[in-house]
Amino acid sequence: MRLLKPFILAAFIALTITSCLKSTSNNFNQALQNRMDDQALRQYLAFHGIQAQRDTIFLLGGDTTYLYYVIDSLGDGDSVHLDDTITARFVGRFLNDSVFAKTDTASLTTILKNTIPAWQIAVQKITAGGGIEIYAPSVLCYGYYGLPPLIPSNTPLIYSIQLLDVKHH
Repeated sequence: MRLLKPFILAAFIALTITSCLKSTSNNFNQALQNRMDDQALRQYLAFHGIQAQRDTIFLLGGDTTYLYYVIDSLGDGDSVHLDDTITARFVGRFLNDSVFAKTDTASLTTILKNTIPAWQIAVQKITAGGGIEIYAPSVLCYGYYGLPPLIPSNTPLIYSIQLLDVKHH
């Protein structure tokens, strides 16, 4: 029994340290990230003299974030719903204005509900033939996990979107 006591004590200390290390590494604060993203987006907009509209987005858990956007043109075609198939051209940029994705001569065709939340919200503000520029916090894009290796975790993004066509289902 005497030899067993030091072993049990050592195991207990090791488990305590390990559990503390795990809780520290998983201590991500989404509310803080939302505030940092909002500050970065507001600074970008101010620096570039962009007068964007802002929507408050209520998230699960009671937190909020903001989506900024500028409608270039409303369009004159069909309105968009989440279940619709959209065809669009777009340019995706980081806040340093470097391009991470774009459609050149081709276009993207997808069901709107299969896109990131920022697109789901913003594209419904225009109709076919319209265009919108969105300034989105990371939580409405690829969030905590990012889209490695292309998009780092917790990265706010900018999208310029031209909605070419809408097909209802």
